[in-house]
Amino acid sequence: MKVALLLSILLQFAAAGVALSLTRKTKYNISWIFLSIAFLLMALRRIIDLIPVYFKELEAEMSLIERVLGIMTSVFLLTGVFFIQRLFRYLRRIDEIRLESENKVLQAIMETEEKERRQLAKDLHDGLGPLLSNIKMSVSAIDKSTITGFNSDIITNIHNLINESIVSLKETSNNLSPHILENFGLVSAIESFIEKINAVGGIEISFSSNIENTRFENPTEINLYRVVCELFNNTLKHARAQKASLLIHYADNRLVAQYFDDGVGFETEKLQDKTGMGIFNMQSRLKTINGSIAFKRIKPQGMMTNIVLQSTPKTITYGKS
Repeated sequence: MKVALLLSILLQFAAAGVALSLTRKTKYNISWIFLSIAFLLMALRRIIDLIPVYFKELEAEMSLIERVLGIMTSVFLLTGVFFIQRLFRYLRRIDEIRLESENKVLQAIMETEEKERRQLAKDLHDGLGPLLSNIKMSVSAIDKSTITGFNSDIITNIHNLINESIVSLKETSNNLSPHILENFGLVSAIESFIEKINAVGGIEISFSSNIENTRFENPTEINLYRVVCELFNNTLKHARAQKASLLIHYADNRLVAQYFDDGVGFETEKLQDKTGMGIFNMQSRLKTINGSIAFKRIKPQGMMTNIVLQSTPKTITYGKS
């Protein structure tokens, strides 16, 4: 009994010491102070239990002191538990601030990226564009009647290369910062992107929406457009699909995009290994605009992607469904 009481006293004081050492880390929260005092009182009660073992004549006095300490311990425990709600609110607020900070950092990164894309697209369009056009005009002004044979073929080849360079420059500039998205909205930009895929062929794509003439905030349109393009690119690169479909629907301040392809898909449990497919980038983009993305494997073959955004349009003008 003596050994058990001594061991109990040591454990109680160790617990009280740990609790008191954490008081500073809890920013001297009143609930933790009360709980620490309760631990200390519990340790003192164990000492009171030990005294009658050595001094039988003090058993009655120690019993009274133990009851008093028990009542005090209960009061401090109850008060600490009551005030611990403040500690939980404090910790919850810290988590909220951390999430807000992360979202602000992500949003700043995305905005900077889009700004750099727009600037690069502008530099290409306004810088290289006029130079290529002038070269084309100069080559076109050459009198081909005085040039024959191999030299004539070279001039024709140069002319064709210049035309291809101008087309490639326009496509690169548009991919960096789609002017259709900025001027005509999300649906027009996605339709233009799908037209480019259809021009190459190899996959059948269907697209429908009810936001034909509805405009949303710029970050919403840009990030959703980038995510949709990433989904199409993943299908073309990895899925070996024959068909793909995209549905975008807006109702009750919720913008929902559902994407499906009949490709090989991937296991959703292994998303951590799919960062090369741009999944982390898609998740980060949607996080900055309070959106979420979920992937679901369709048996026997196919992949479903569901995107949900809480968004309010600039203008409530709906097009065809």
